[in-house]
Amino acid sequence: MTDSKPDSTPLPLSVVLPVYEKVGPEEFIRSYESVAQQSWPAEEIIVVFDGPVQPEIESFLAEQPRDQLTTIRFEENRGLSAALRAGYAAARHRWIARQDSDDLSLPDRFERQWPLVQSGKYAVVGGAMLEFDEDPSVIIRRRELPSEPGEIAQYAKLNNPMNHPTVILDRDAVAAVGGVQDLPYMEDYDLFARLLSHGYALRSTKEPVVLFNAGDSMFDRRTGSVMGTSERRMQANLVRYGLISRPRAVLNFALRQGYRRLPRPLLKRAYGILFDRKR
Repeated sequence: MTDSKPDSTPLPLSVVLPVYEKVGPEEFIRSYESVAQQSWPAEEIIVVFDGPVQPEIESFLAEQPRDQLTTIRFEENRGLSAALRAGYAAARHRWIARQDSDDLSLPDRFERQWPLVQSGKYAVVGGAMLEFDEDPSVIIRRRELPSEPGEIAQYAKLNNPMNHPTVILDRDAVAAVGGVQDLPYMEDYDLFARLLSHGYALRSTKEPVVLFNAGDSMFDRRTGSVMGTSERRMQANLVRYGLISRPRAVLNFALRQGYRRLPRPLLKRAYGILFDRKR
């Protein structure tokens, strides 16, 4: 736990929370409340309707305090990249926290991360995650990535160096490197790589700050044909950004595609070996 908050005002922080029609009311409400009820709350929560959503979600949001809630509506589903761009553009504050509609922020998430944000040293501040499979009361693993800037920059040559659902971003830095680009399922990795290539520092806490839904839908996304196409583009981008060589990109692609083509039971086991940390 960090030192006591200096005053009772909300943090100058905007939270961007996209939602779309496949998100159930129960999971959205618990996700929203996990942000709204933080020990150090954010001043603004931006909910981006990525197309139509279930009516119970509309009803719930209609009852929330209007001084904290901002909504943005798309008539049709445009995808995560478009939702994030709209949310970041509408935010009242420079610092923006990500929140996915099926994940939960731990009650002291912002309290733990804000001192690193305030230091002014980092363009992105993330953290570790506790993963669950549909039931957030049952933790199945702890996912902790490198925490120090040098370690993060090195790890980015092989894999996404940040747990995207945990990050707080500097909107000015994001805009300076071209913003969120359309790269399905890897738009976050691409953004972090561009920030690193422009000399920005990234940092994560070792402490978990988010409960992450790591059910079968996560593995469905990671093994689909869209992911393979994005992976090829991502490796080419890493070369273009000057982070890796072309031979390294070919090796990365082969290793990562081999991993994704494992039978589902072996894929889950391999994922656990790679990312599970003792709780």
